[in-house]
Amino acid sequence: MVPMNEFTERPERIRRAGRPGPGLGFSLGLALLWLFAAVIPAAAGERVTLTLQYPNEPGVVAAWIEEFEALYPHIDVEWQVRPGGDWQSVLITQMIANTAPDVFEFWGAFGQDLARRGLLLDMRPYVERDFTAEEIADFYPVAWESSFTQFGARKGTQYQMPRYINIMVMHYNETHFQEAGLESPLSLDARGAWTWETFREAARKLTRGDGSAVSRWGAVVSTSSLPRMLNWVWGAGGDFFDPEDPTRFIGDEPAAARGIQFLHDLIWQDGSAPAADSGNLFPAGNASIYETGFAEVPRYMDTNPFAWNIVQRPAGPAGRPGYLVDDSFGIWSGTSHPEEAWLLVKFLVSKRGQEILVEKNRIPPVRGSAAQRYFELDPNLNLRAFADAVMDGRPSIISRIAGDVAQVSNELIAMLQSVLRRNEQPYELAVQGAKPRIERIIAETYR
Repeated sequence: MVPMNEFTERPERIRRAGRPGPGLGFSLGLALLWLFAAVIPAAAGERVTLTLQYPNEPGVVAAWIEEFEALYPHIDVEWQVRPGGDWQSVLITQMIANTAPDVFEFWGAFGQDLARRGLLLDMRPYVERDFTAEEIADFYPVAWESSFTQFGARKGTQYQMPRYINIMVMHYNETHFQEAGLESPLSLDARGAWTWETFREAARKLTRGDGSAVSRWGAVVSTSSLPRMLNWVWGAGGDFFDPEDPTRFIGDEPAAARGIQFLHDLIWQDGSAPAADSGNLFPAGNASIYETGFAEVPRYMDTNPFAWNIVQRPAGPAGRPGYLVDDSFGIWSGTSHPEEAWLLVKFLVSKRGQEILVEKNRIPPVRGSAAQRYFELDPNLNLRAFADAVMDGRPSIISRIAGDVAQVSNELIAMLQSVLRRNEQPYELAVQGAKPRIERIIAETYR
């Protein structure tokens, strides 16, 4: 076991020897050989050391390691603090040098890139061997769905395990609503009246300022996150890519335009939301409603000087689907100990592993059986909103982008920001300019 003080006092140990690094283009044959080795655990009595790369959160890591090592006394787990800055490039360099951590956390386009390059171990054989149908059903369905590769040559493989639930909801200042004489979002939601229209009306009435100088925004919505902006497109019944054929761009269809137009009107017509979003406005009391995820909740629990609560996103013409953040655990395909690495990942996403995450980090678990512990953190907050929202959730668009995920994402963000942040052109015109560039990026991948 690793005492708490050792997390900060001892140097990190990286153990790799005897096998050349895979590089970015190692063969599928070698990958399959390593996968075959996954079913052969360390010899009886042999001690194994694993490296877990994780953010600088010693409380949860220490608790995880203590309980895991008690379950598996032959396995030692060393914590490697995820480096700051461009940690993705550092991780790739470690893979090339054959010094990568066995288990690590990732998300977004980077995770998709790792999976598509074959740098992550496919966990399907382990899941099929070790998980019962009841255990799989204990995961929130969209979280489980998000663990599978959604597109490409490796579609259907399972390179990741969900780390926690983070889905977009609305945080709101109860005092602001009371002072304005407005019905609270939770009350509206309880009677089925929390809609785009009532949200927009509340945002207008809650905005304060003198002319163009706004002292308090009615709402803060994202103009920087592609999946968060897509939430509004989904709510209008549209999408950026055909769910049945992700190589087909459909962001120029009317439903997509309606979703983005709603955001545009909120910002540029009503003046009730800033064009450049900021996560600092709501906790400072300078915004009344903030669209964000549950990762923010511990911060507000500790620092907010006002009464606040949580409600699901308002319902649009097509309901209120929202993307699920895809923070996950993965296993490096070059690990010397795939069986033991799987045991660690399985523990991290187990009911007990998730309860530890809730207790130490106060974020929602991926398993329903661990949810009650989360609900009990603060009985005055509508923490159950995460479980309600996740039932309407969808896997992130990042998992469904064909071609170069980062390039396509950047094109979409640049196009949307020209409309929402800078008001340079209407969406219909902007999307026609971006569509051929996006289609070219996708086509270049499959030539």
